[in-house]
Amino acid sequence: MPCSGSSATQKLLIAPSARLSDVAEAQALLNGAQNVVILAGGGAKRAEQALRTLAQRLDAPVIQTTNARGLMAQSALSVPASPSMAAVRDLIKSADQILAIGTELGQTDYDMYAQNDFPDISGMIRVDICPHQLARHKAKLCLEGDAEAICAQLEGGLTQKDANGAARAATARDQAWDALSPQIQAQVTLLRAIRTALPQALIVGDSTQPVYAGNLYYDHDIAGGWFNAATGYGALGYAAGAAVGAAVGAPERPVICLIGDGGLQFSPGELRTALDENLPIRFVVWNNQGFGEIASAMAEVGAEVIGCDPSPLDMAAFAKACDLPFQTIIPEANALQMALKATPRGPSFIEIRDY
Repeated sequence: MPCSGSSATQKLLIAPSARLSDVAEAQALLNGAQNVVILAGGGAKRAEQALRTLAQRLDAPVIQTTNARGLMAQSALSVPASPSMAAVRDLIKSADQILAIGTELGQTDYDMYAQNDFPDISGMIRVDICPHQLARHKAKLCLEGDAEAICAQLEGGLTQKDANGAARAATARDQAWDALSPQIQAQVTLLRAIRTALPQALIVGDSTQPVYAGNLYYDHDIAGGWFNAATGYGALGYAAGAAVGAAVGAPERPVICLIGDGGLQFSPGELRTALDENLPIRFVVWNNQGFGEIASAMAEVGAEVIGCDPSPLDMAAFAKACDLPFQTIIPEANALQMALKATPRGPSFIEIRDY
């Protein structure tokens, strides 16, 4: 597996640059392919325009992992659905060249159901800034360097393709959506309601059912605006503190903490921090009176459901104890939009009752 750039043992002080000979080889492979598919990960989230231009030149659908959502917002080439879904895997199988950019190819994105039958992509061209990542999966060609710079380099030597990219992407999107259960579709509809009510918001998610639904299928409207704890090993309670950090780091953007009632009990003190700092965070709490996602996962594999029903919080009393304005709504898109728009300046608490 040829990998360009500096060796894995060097301490990188600046982003490595891919060898020009390797860039030329990648351009030749892409020019020779008929049906390119791009896999984009969170490492590409600062390469939005360069990635869009590259995808348009290749007429290639762009499949986005959880941390890449928003990179191709409203693009006809966007496939904002999990590579663990059959329809997305079919698109990958149909490709004669895979270009993977800034993605770890991790199991929670690419094989979340542990089926161990992901398509063979060992002939891929892989772009990553980290040499250790490049060494973890077999590839035909590796380009080590910054995603934005390499996308621009590649695009400069490509011929314009007409490969029915938009139609291929639309087929994958439609089939992926149709494969979702009505319950998951309803939860994704709530996420779209957040996006409509608060454009270009940062949605910080916990390990809770609507977040898992969004990881399967959801297209955010800004790169880097959809991130959560439901990837990797997960971490209940992560979202409350992470939302505080997001609000401090990006004060110009609306911030939504999307967390379950179970996860909230792991980090309730963060709501007081938001109050003390007067941070405009909407704490949207999905209340199914337990660890609903964990219980569902246990039931699906025939395991005994245990430890998933902690005594429920009185959300109104909890919000009052935190001195936060409180609303409670049913899981319905219009109700959620109205609640989000009605929140005053500063932190607030919205309970969505799913019981």
